[in-house]
Amino acid sequence: MESVHGVLEWFIILAIIAAGIVADRVAPYKRIRYPLYTMLLLTLFIFDLNKASFRSGVANAVIYFLTMVIVVEAFLICVRKKSLLLIGGAVVLLVPVFLYVYAAWLLTVPLPCHDTSGAVVGVYEACGGKRYVLTKRLSFDPLKPVWVYSLNRDIRHTPLRKQVDRYSAPQGYLEAEFSPRWRCLDGRAQAELIVDGYTIWVLKDKAEDR
Repeated sequence: MESVHGVLEWFIILAIIAAGIVADRVAPYKRIRYPLYTMLLLTLFIFDLNKASFRSGVANAVIYFLTMVIVVEAFLICVRKKSLLLIGGAVVLLVPVFLYVYAAWLLTVPLPCHDTSGAVVGVYEACGGKRYVLTKRLSFDPLKPVWVYSLNRDIRHTPLRKQVDRYSAPQGYLEAEFSPRWRCLDGRAQAELIVDGYTIWVLKDKAEDR
């Protein structure tokens, strides 16, 4: 998870918790909402398992926000049961899920502290009709942040994309500007990360599906 870099993020967390409390108390049709909640969480779990996401940052932001509201509402339900075992389980399971989704959400919104996260480094479309996007973001380590580069491939005929490779640059390269050099081998793209004329790493399409 990306580190929390400022007071603004803490206010956002409180706002999301407040939205969850309001949804729990005011939103109607609980018998309909809860199955929809289950479907949304299951879908997000499958996405995460397959390293897939929407191409649109707005769509990802909305999905992550709704997921956090659902997690808050689920936590409140556990609290109302007044069972220490249930509350303890909610803290152990739901709090990490909330923080994980919140970190992912930070990568999709243009906050001042994260204006370069999720930035597009390069796009490549000359490999068998596939479209690849190379992005970068800061790591989730607040003490030793590094740039994390992700190679993503658009999934054809869908609004989705899949992360096919990832590389964390050494800490000494935090201020370096990497430029990609693209290649297409055996119908799969490769992105060489180059700085000062030297290739530091090669990102490849390692996904099993084509």
